[in-house]
Amino acid sequence: MKRYIVVFALLTCFCRADAAWYWPFGDDEESNEPRISELMEPASRLIDSASDFADDGKIDEAVAEYRKALAELERIEIENPQRAEKPEFATVRNKRAYIETSIDSLLLRQAQDNARAVAVTDTTELERKFSEERAAAKAERERKPKEASDRGEDASETARAAALTPEGRKEAIAMLAKDPKSRKARMMLAKDDLHSKRYENAKKTIAGLLAEKPNDSAALNLRALVEMAEGDTASAERTLTQLITSNPRVHYGYYNLARLILATRGAEGKDTARRYYETGRDYCGGPADKNLEESLK
Repeated sequence: MKRYIVVFALLTCFCRADAAWYWPFGDDEESNEPRISELMEPASRLIDSASDFADDGKIDEAVAEYRKALAELERIEIENPQRAEKPEFATVRNKRAYIETSIDSLLLRQAQDNARAVAVTDTTELERKFSEERAAAKAERERKPKEASDRGEDASETARAAALTPEGRKEAIAMLAKDPKSRKARMMLAKDDLHSKRYENAKKTIAGLLAEKPNDSAALNLRALVEMAEGDTASAERTLTQLITSNPRVHYGYYNLARLILATRGAEGKDTARRYYETGRDYCGGPADKNLEESLK
C-alpha cells in the first residue's frame, strides 16, 4: 500500500511540474524545426519580385527571378530530404509548378510580342542569304547524302532537302494514287516543287494540307519557305508568326523567324533574332544550331 502511495505522489509531482515537460507532438529537435513558410521566405520574395517585373513588362528580368526562386526551392528540398517526402512539402512542390508555368507563359508572351513587332523588308538580302544556305547545303549533300525527315523541320533543313529523283517523284505520286490523303506524299511533292521552283504547284498542295489542318506546323513551315523563296517576306513573317502562336512548343518556328530577321535586318536584328532562338532553346527544348549561333555572335 505504501508503494502505491509513493507512485501516486510522484505522478502528482510530474503533473504539477513546468509545462516544458509535456511534448505530445515529438521531441525538442522536431518541434524546433522551422516552418515551411519560414523556409520558403527567400523563394517567396523572389516570386514577388518576378511578378513585379512581369507587371512592368520586363520579361527577361522576371524569368531570371523565377529561375532563382526555383533554385531556392531545390535547395530547400536538398537540405531537408526527410521532410521533403512528407505531405507538408506539398506547398513547395505546388510553388515549383506555379513558377514553371509562369516561366512558360512569359516566354510564350515574349515570343508572340516579338513576332508582332518584327518588320522585314529587305528581299534582296533575304534571297542572298538563302541562296548561300542552299549552296552550302548542296555541297554538304554531295559530300555525304542525307535525306530530310518528313517531320516539320527548320528552314535550313527543308532547304537542304534535295529534289526528288524521277523515280522518287513517281513513288510519291504512286503513294498519292493509293492514298489521296497521304500527307507524307503531298509534303514530298510540295518540297520537290519548291526545290524545282514550281511555286504555284507547291502552294496549291500546301493549301490543301492546311485546309485539312489549318495550324499544321510542317505545312506552315513549308509555306513560309515558299513565300521566302518568292521574296514575299511579309507573308513569310505572318506564316511563321501563325506557326509560333499555334504551335508554341515547336522550336523550328522560332529558329526560322530568327533566320528571317537576320537575313533581312542584319546586325540591327540580332537582339530580336537572338530572343527567338533562345526561346526555341529554353522554352521548346530545341537542339543547338551552331550555324545560327555563329550568326548571332
